[in-house]
Amino acid sequence: MRISIISNSASPSKNASSLQTAKLCESLSEIGHDVTLILPSTGYKKNLYNFYNIKSKFKIIRLKFFKKFPVGINYYLFSLWAIYSSNYRNQDFIITRNFFVSFILCILKKKHIVEIHDDLKIEGRIVRFLVFFTKFLNSNNILKLITTTSTLKKIYSTEYGILKNKIQVLHNASSLNVKFKYYKNMKKKLNVGYFGSIYKSRGLNIITKLSEIDKYNNYYVYGGEKNDVIELKKKYRNSNIFFSEYIPYFKIEKKLNKIDICILPYTKKITVSGNVGDISNYTSPLKIFDYMKTGKLIICSNLKVIREVLENNKNSILVNDFDKLNSWLTNINLIRLNKNKFNRIRRNAYIFGNKYNNIWS
Repeated sequence: MRISIISNSASPSKNASSLQTAKLCESLSEIGHDVTLILPSTGYKKNLYNFYNIKSKFKIIRLKFFKKFPVGINYYLFSLWAIYSSNYRNQDFIITRNFFVSFILCILKKKHIVEIHDDLKIEGRIVRFLVFFTKFLNSNNILKLITTTSTLKKIYSTEYGILKNKIQVLHNASSLNVKFKYYKNMKKKLNVGYFGSIYKSRGLNIITKLSEIDKYNNYYVYGGEKNDVIELKKKYRNSNIFFSEYIPYFKIEKKLNKIDICILPYTKKITVSGNVGDISNYTSPLKIFDYMKTGKLIICSNLKVIREVLENNKNSILVNDFDKLNSWLTNINLIRLNKNKFNRIRRNAYIFGNKYNNIWS
């Protein structure tokens, strides 16, 4: 089949949305589809295939008039130009996260799929108006609306009037492929790793304070830009914490290999790129599935939406009082003293992670 994917995101970049889109294209291409990815002409000046470790390549069209992430009037101009550039009449269907692209495709009576990863509240007034007053998301021209959590499905069905049978929940997944290894003996010092944004809402304060009081383990933080890392190294000088810049996806497996515990100390409000917004009610972090596929012990804040994937003492350890430092330290100490539980939870996570090898990886 001929499939076009229209994305507003800079790519390659450190954004999870760009990684997910690239891996979706790869997966569709791998099973024999003719895939074209349409993007603005922005992102790191690096080879996209190498950056995301893409094995099955696809066609990429960059719209040269859009040198930045399209906002304001450029959002609508980009949407129109992207549809035109997709040669939409000759495509079997189109996939997009862009609501205005979807609206235009409905007018053109073109079959397509809409991925939904955020609440409609983050969209502009025109898009919200179109969704509420034209009800186009219930159009027969939309084959499916895809959400990554049941919570997000509920928001769109109850608050925005989308038919439940129109929405399908497809959890994220990982393209990593690692053989599970049991720990025959626990290490004297475990390596506790964090990968991702270094906003306060992602728990950097918890990690740095843990490293100061927990001398039994080492802490590794992979995230932020070069200047961020320089400042963090100046501020935190204890010998058991190590800072590195954001890790490109093609290096992630190698870095994860030396980590024993992956920590996700989210706060009650989780911000996104630009340190704005709040996705705590519907987030589904891609990295959780990478951790599972590599058989890591996951310790995470006990948020309701996280429990769609993680189950306490089964495939992870969920921390209830996650705003309290001692809660994290207690859980880390308990698991490092129980090798059998450590291996069992890791094994369960590995099995769970390998169930999600669908094309929405």
